[in-house]
Amino acid sequence: MERYSRQELYQNIGKPGQKKISAASVCVVGIGALGTVASELLVRAGIGEIKLIDRDFIELNNLQRQTLFTESDVGKIKAETASETLKKINSQVNIIPKNLDLTYENIEVVGKPNVILACTDNMESRFLLNDYALKNNIPFVYGVSVSDKGYILNVAKGRTCLRCIFKSSTEETCDTIGVLNSNTTTIASIMANETIKIILGAGYEKDLIRIDFWKNEFSKIKVSQNPKCPACLGKYEYLFGEKNTTAVKMCGKEIFQLNGDKKNLDDIEKNLKKLGDVKRFKGILHFKNITVFEDGRALVKAKNKTEARKIYDKFIGN
Repeated sequence: MERYSRQELYQNIGKPGQKKISAASVCVVGIGALGTVASELLVRAGIGEIKLIDRDFIELNNLQRQTLFTESDVGKIKAETASETLKKINSQVNIIPKNLDLTYENIEVVGKPNVILACTDNMESRFLLNDYALKNNIPFVYGVSVSDKGYILNVAKGRTCLRCIFKSSTEETCDTIGVLNSNTTTIASIMANETIKIILGAGYEKDLIRIDFWKNEFSKIKVSQNPKCPACLGKYEYLFGEKNTTAVKMCGKEIFQLNGDKKNLDDIEKNLKKLGDVKRFKGILHFKNITVFEDGRALVKAKNKTEARKIYDKFIGN
């Protein structure tokens, strides 16, 4: 096929490999900086089917790094807009956009693809996908990119998973400490490449990849399973809603309470001061329309649960 001739000429793919790629399906969760690049590369490579899941709309500050969007797209829904662009790139690919906030209650929408890509911006969603992938024995590619650092890990049943090596929360987000677009683009490219290798049954990366883009440092970190990891032991706490940050509406108000892990208010205050006025009291921090308590609770003024979760993830991290 002329379209993929340069890919078929590559010794590790060839025509047989291209047939495998064209018969495969992937699910990309999070159509932001990582998701736009990874999905575009996979669509250009001729993936058979790709499902795009995202809860958000396009903002002007996204254009610095989210490659499927232009100025005329600001205000539009990410999943649907990305789908329209990708169809123009490759009409042969079956592209399925899903505009929703992925939770343990609707996680089945992911389906049973050949590979899941976690391109989300918060740890709770990543742990949810980690649980889902392990339970259903689906290979899972994790990527994160913030500031000038990036990480990639391939997860498969019987191997090290996210909960083996990462803590449950972080106070750093792109909205509070920034991010280089060269960082997000490179991390997403590696994620797409690892996805292709998994589909082909080739030797995908077993180590945790870490890149420092400012210092041009690339390293591989040996990781091993934690014998006490709940997910590896079949206890899927995020998948069954036992560890999720749910948003509960307070009576008579447009305020939602979210219950998360204990927070380091000093770190949060340091990050948020770059963005505006922060008020701090003993065990409590106020910033714009969110109040954070040291014990992990937060009160967020928002129109609905999805917006409340978005604000929380954007400014506090998860």
